Amino acid sequence: MSYWSYLKSSYLNAFIVAATAMLCCFMLMVAGTGLAIALLVAALIVFAGILESVTSYLQRRSFYRDLSTGAADVEHPLWITEMIHRPDFIEGEIVYDALRAISKAANDDVAEYRRQTTDYREYVETWVHEAKSPLAAAHLTLENLVDAVPADGDAEAVLRKADALEEELDRVEGYIEQALFFARSETLDRDYLIRSYSLKALVTAAIKANARAMIAARVAPMRKDLDIEVFTDEKWMEFILGQLIQNSVKYARPEGAVIEFSGRVLQSGQADERIELTVRDNGCGVPEADLPRVFDRGFTGENGRGGKRSTGIGLYLVSRLCDKMGISVRADSTEGEGFAITLVFPANKMHYFEH
Repeated sequence: MSYWSYLKSSYLNAFIVAATAMLCCFMLMVAGTGLAIALLVAALIVFAGILESVTSYLQRRSFYRDLSTGAADVEHPLWITEMIHRPDFIEGEIVYDALRAISKAANDDVAEYRRQTTDYREYVETWVHEAKSPLAAAHLTLENLVDAVPADGDAEAVLRKADALEEELDRVEGYIEQALFFARSETLDRDYLIRSYSLKALVTAAIKANARAMIAARVAPMRKDLDIEVFTDEKWMEFILGQLIQNSVKYARPEGAVIEFSGRVLQSGQADERIELTVRDNGCGVPEADLPRVFDRGFTGENGRGGKRSTGIGLYLVSRLCDKMGISVRADSTEGEGFAITLVFPANKMHYFEH
């Protein structure tokens, strides 16, 4: 920024100084002061104006030069406020503070998008790896299916292999569904429809969708106090409940396995009224040391590393989707006795639109 361009931008100040000098000179002459004194006073006023203008220009020149140079030369302009000093004049301070706030918000957005991209890429890689195993098993089962047909027409062996094939294909379908909901989770606010639904209806639909896996694992469902209405999205909630069922099935005990769905209302009639839905199983449970990390992406824990074919994605998606919908979620467990997930629904529908 040149001094001439600065003067052009502050022409009003120059006009005020000149007008003040002329007015003082005129008033002094009218008062009978000699011309020389009047001109001297006018000259002093003009000199003071020029001095102030030069000082102000030097202050601003340093800041604006650093700002323009930094914006052109810095590899990442979003960090420009880290490369220059905060000025000591009011306009510069306002500009600097505004740029710093914008820079921080933009950098936060960039960091969040990078995290989302990294999470999505790593998840797709994990999903592709996991999807290959059941597909390979399905192909192998199909190849053996023909060989397993007995000569006397007994179809029992064929049916067993067909069931095994169907189970593997169900796993593939589950992984594909996980990928779909993961991809949609960032834009969930444009994809859900909040309405009032019965907990019993939501639980029944989730059990029906996962019935084959529950039957294969000999897991019996139990329902308790589910005649409660909650505000949620039917599709997303059925997926969440499905992930909880699949998690319980995966770690079910060989005999007498049970999944219990129970509901209750807390602070009924009050401003903070809420509804809890607890999904509890009597499986192997989770060690106390692992419990705080069960919702971490990719975390499988000690039991998950014991050949249970766990990916550590299901509960992570449950936590992520619940957070998007403003539903609290917590985990409780006693190792060797069972595992429980509790979903807490706000009773006020407006909470979902404010979240």
